Amino acid sequence: MSNIKNISIYFIHYSKLIDRKNYLDKIIINNDISVEWVTEKDCYQFKSTPINEKKVVGISPKTLGMDLGVNSRSLVFSRRKARFQGYVLFLRSFISHKNNLLTTGSLPIKKSLPKPQLEVQRMHMTALKRGIDTKSKWILILEDDAIPTEGAFELVNKIIANVKPTNTWVNLNSGAGLKRTKSDPVPDIFGLFQVSPAATRCVTACLISRDLAIKILELVDKHGLPEWLPIDLILQAALRKTKARAFWQEPVSFLQGSEEGHYKSSLEGKRG
Repeated sequence: MSNIKNISIYFIHYSKLIDRKNYLDKIIINNDISVEWVTEKDCYQFKSTPINEKKVVGISPKTLGMDLGVNSRSLVFSRRKARFQGYVLFLRSFISHKNNLLTTGSLPIKKSLPKPQLEVQRMHMTALKRGIDTKSKWILILEDDAIPTEGAFELVNKIIANVKPTNTWVNLNSGAGLKRTKSDPVPDIFGLFQVSPAATRCVTACLISRDLAIKILELVDKHGLPEWLPIDLILQAALRKTKARAFWQEPVSFLQGSEEGHYKSSLEGKRG
């Protein structure tokens, strides 16, 4: 295939497993695509948010917890029902503090993440910043356990040619067992369907419009990166704050290698 136009592609290389990079280098050559690698050694510096900070990139942890609860309940219920339950639990939490865990229980304990996970935060933000600087309309970020399915990059080419690059987030990967529910829209010809509230499905393979990337970086510059939250949850909060359009894909273009069992992650307890 010819080089994909109007897009910047970045691989986040957080693993010590050299086999992953060798495998992906072959994929890059075979698909005739231009990519940049981002590692912990060439990251930009970003401000950190202290653990005692009350908000996450401008939204409350309770609101973030509510959205994550919708994701969790959508494993059992339709997204519409899961969202309704989430709002009910959210309102109940203001009546009685005993119910607070019902809305924030999906959030990790507030303690500083291990250094590798903090580095992954910064690698993702570095990729966004580099993508913004190229003036490309789209930015594709792939973690190094992303396994492209057959025709994945051709499909990406079609998506960016047909989807308006306006405040848009697209998850192209599997992750966390999250699937389309019966109340979600029918996937379009590219397998995309919109999810509400806007949500990440891990961050193994993410397509981000340039204008949304700018908004995310502005939030990080203003509020900093929370030291206690993995990158997928930070981006989940950013989607809520920016009122982004969020799409998932089925069938997916990229498998999450660590989850599917093809790779072992070098980040113990890694999310994203």
